[in-house]
Amino acid sequence: MADTASDSNSSVFYGVRRQSLVWRIILYFASASLALAVSVGAAIAFWNYQQQLQTFEQRMNDIRSSYLESLGFSLWFYDEVQIRTQVQGIENLDAIAYVRVTDNLNLNIERGTRPHRDHIYEMDIEFNGRQLGKLEVAFDRDAVLDAAFQTAVSSIIAQLISMMLLASLLGTVVHRLINRRVRSMAEEVNDRLLSETYEPLSIRQSLAGDEIDILIEAFNSLSAQMNNELQQRTLAQQQLKTVNAELEDRVAERTLNLQRTVDELNHTLSELHNTQSKLIEAEKLSSLGGMVAGIAHEINTPLGLCITIHSYISDNYKLLCERFDSGQMRKQDFVEFNQMMDESLNILDKNLQRAAHLIKSFKQVSEDQTGEHIRDFILRDYLKEVMETLSPKLKQTQHSINIDCSPTLRLQTLPGAISQVITNLVMNSLLHGFENRNDGHIEIICAEERGNVVLRYRDDGIGLSDEAKQKIFDPFYTTKRGHGGTGLGMHLVYNIVNQRLQGEITLEETEQGTAFRLVMPKKIVVPEESMDEDA
Repeated sequence: MADTASDSNSSVFYGVRRQSLVWRIILYFASASLALAVSVGAAIAFWNYQQQLQTFEQRMNDIRSSYLESLGFSLWFYDEVQIRTQVQGIENLDAIAYVRVTDNLNLNIERGTRPHRDHIYEMDIEFNGRQLGKLEVAFDRDAVLDAAFQTAVSSIIAQLISMMLLASLLGTVVHRLINRRVRSMAEEVNDRLLSETYEPLSIRQSLAGDEIDILIEAFNSLSAQMNNELQQRTLAQQQLKTVNAELEDRVAERTLNLQRTVDELNHTLSELHNTQSKLIEAEKLSSLGGMVAGIAHEINTPLGLCITIHSYISDNYKLLCERFDSGQMRKQDFVEFNQMMDESLNILDKNLQRAAHLIKSFKQVSEDQTGEHIRDFILRDYLKEVMETLSPKLKQTQHSINIDCSPTLRLQTLPGAISQVITNLVMNSLLHGFENRNDGHIEIICAEERGNVVLRYRDDGIGLSDEAKQKIFDPFYTTKRGHGGTGLGMHLVYNIVNQRLQGEITLEETEQGTAFRLVMPKKIVVPEESMDEDA
C-alpha cells in the first residue's frame, strides 16, 4: 500500500494539480458503502422495532389469556394480596414498563412509571360476565428503540469495517492494474511532448490484453502515423522553401518587368494627356475659326450694301454737281437728291449698326472663349449674343431656337465656358440630331434653383442610341468617325461644366430627341492657385 499511500497526495501533471484516480475510486466506493451501511442499519433498526411491537402484541394476548381471568376472580373476592402478586408478575414480563389495576370502587394498584395515555393499552377485567375493573399495561418503547438502535449501530460498524477492507483491497488492485500503468503512460507522453518526439511507448503490455493494453497499442499506432506525417511535413517544408525561393526570384523579376511596363504606360499616358490637351485646344480654335468665318460672311452682307449705297450716293452727287455747274439744276432735282440721301443714309445706318452689333457680339464671345476671366452678366442677353455668333449656320436652315430665361437672372462666372458649352450643344444638334432635316427645334430653359442655375437643353432630333447614351461623354467617341468628327466635343463640354463652371451635366430621358441638364452655381469661386497662374 506504499504506492497507494503516495498517491494520496495531489500530484502535479502538465502544470495542473490533479487528484489520484485510486483515491477517487476509494472515495466514491467509501461514500457509496457508507450510504449503503446507513440505509441497511436504518432498515434493520426499523425491522427490529417492528418485531418488538409484534412481540408486545403477542404478550398482550398472553396477558389476556393468562391474567385477566385470575384478576377477575381476585377482584370478585377482593383479594388485594393476590392482585398485587399478579400485577408484579405482569411487570416482570420483558418490555413491560407500567401496570395498573383498578376496580369500580376505590381499588388502585399501580406499578412502574405512568407514560402518556396514548401509549397505554387498556383491557376490561370481567368475572361471570360482569365488568369489575380495568387492567392498564404500557410498553417500554425506550428500551425497544435502544435495542433496535444498538443492533443497527453494530450492523453499520460491521459493514463499514468490511467495506473499508474491501476499499483498501480495491484501491490496491486499481493501483496495480490501472493507476500505475496510466501514470507511466502519462509520464512518457509528457516526455515526448516536451522533446517533440513521437516514439512508441516503452511500457510492456500485459498478458491479459485489457483496455490499457489496447490504449497503449492505439497510442503506438498513432505515434507511428504521426512520425510518418512529420517526416512528410518536413520534406514538404523543405520543398516549399525551395519553391518559395524560386517564386521570390520570379516575383522580383516580374516586378522589375512590371515596373518598366508601368513607367512606359505612365509615359504613354502623359503623352496621351498632352495630345488630348492639344486636341481640345485645336477643337476650341476650330470652333472659334468656324465662328470667325461665319461672322465674316455675315458682316460682308451689310458692308456690301453700305458700299453699294456709297457708290449710289456718289453717282447721284456727281450728277447733281454737273447740273449745278451747268446751271441746269432745278429745285425738283435738289428735292429728289435729298430724298435719295435720306433713304440711303437710313439704309447705311441700319447696315452699319448690324455690322457693329455682329462685331461686338463676336468680340465679346471670342474674348470670353480665349480668356479665363470671371465677370457678371445677364444670362439671357449672353445666350442671345452666342446665338448671334451662330446665326450664319442657322440662317442656312429653318431651324428655330427658343430661349426661355428670366431677363433678371445674373451670373458671376466664366461666360466663355458657357459659350463653348452652348455652341457645342447647338452644333451637335445641327450635325447629328437634325441630320437630313431642315426644320428642327431647339429649346433652352434656364431657372434658378436653391442658389444654382439649372439649364435644360433639348432638341427634337433623332436622339441617341443606347451605346451613345453610355459613351456620350467619353473622349474620342463619335458617330461621325471619318466624316470630320473628333469625338472631343461632348468630352470638352463635360470637362468645362465640371471643372471650369464647377457644376455637373447629365443626360436626361426624353420621348424624342436629346436632352441635357446642366446645374452650375450662380457665382463660382476660383481657387487661389488658378488666380496665381492667371496673374
